[in-house]
Amino acid sequence: MFKNYQNLRLCDVVFPGTHDAGIYGNELGVTARTQDLTIGQQALVGTRYFDVRIAKVAGADGLQQKAYHAPGLKKKKTRDGVAYHKPSPVLSALGLAGTGGDRLQDMLDQAKTFVDLVSTEFLILRFSKCGNMEEVARTCVQVLGDSRFQQNVNLNEATIGSLAGKVITVFDQSDFNTLPVDLKSTPGILPCAGLFSKDGDHIDYSPFKWGMQYFGKYSNTRSSKRNRDKQLKTIAQGPSSCPELLGMIYWTLTTNVGEKWQQHKSFQSIKKRDLKLWGGRNIALQETWEKGVRNHVLARAGHVASQWARNPNYPQQAIGRTARSFMPNIVMMDFASRSRCDTVWNLNQTTVGQLASLGADLSDIPAIMNA
Repeated sequence: MFKNYQNLRLCDVVFPGTHDAGIYGNELGVTARTQDLTIGQQALVGTRYFDVRIAKVAGADGLQQKAYHAPGLKKKKTRDGVAYHKPSPVLSALGLAGTGGDRLQDMLDQAKTFVDLVSTEFLILRFSKCGNMEEVARTCVQVLGDSRFQQNVNLNEATIGSLAGKVITVFDQSDFNTLPVDLKSTPGILPCAGLFSKDGDHIDYSPFKWGMQYFGKYSNTRSSKRNRDKQLKTIAQGPSSCPELLGMIYWTLTTNVGEKWQQHKSFQSIKKRDLKLWGGRNIALQETWEKGVRNHVLARAGHVASQWARNPNYPQQAIGRTARSFMPNIVMMDFASRSRCDTVWNLNQTTVGQLASLGADLSDIPAIMNA
């Protein structure tokens, strides 16, 4: 866990993240649920980065802020004029949409309890696609209190030790830009900037920017092969000159009702599809490497990797050092578990020497890219 890397920067460590982290609960159908564990339980098994989407929804106890998995979320009005959100009735009836079992306050309380008890660790809560981001941010400030990270820093280059014992709250850049001045000026209310652009005009990394900067893109597919291909295509566009930029890979499959490929599988359990990515319960580190990490290193290493291919005498230790600096930082997953999180954390034990021994394999770029 982070306690083993107190003097390293965040960009030097590999750690697990959960996609749609708040979508758990018995009331969710198998085609909507993406996690079995609560936020607190995900933290206990090793998750440190949480993708959270919040909307105000109507429930038996009135309006509540909850995590949602709901394509086509629609805004409505209550009788007293307070806005709330409602998923498409059709998608809800089909089990393709729903809300998580806990309120935002419950999830924040769980995160706060964890960092208060385990002072060497920290959690990153990333809020995106929320119905009312201002309300979400104010709830974070109120509930987390002194357990909330309250500094304006470049998280990528911050040391692990300087972040310990806190819940870090980051908000998608476009949403952060719309927050009122008082919130944007609140220390620790930080932007999260995705530098990938689908038109290829990617944003440059800045060492002087507050918050978090990452390069990655969700694949939005049900197919494990398409996910691998899309992830590789995305990360291959990442800049090769700044290892400080956090690399993010999505090892997830989703319910994409608009995808024509085997459309009947939209109604298949997400968890069942997810097993195709992870294999058995105790997946090996080597298998994880072969399924994505190796490709991530190659793509991010860019022109340096090309030199490996052209020069069979390229120093193996140099290959190892470069490969180590371009390991992915955040491996996103559905259905977090101890074994899956351990697999990701164990990537940090991969030494320069071990990566150097894979030099011949890493140099075979055409074979890997065409696999």
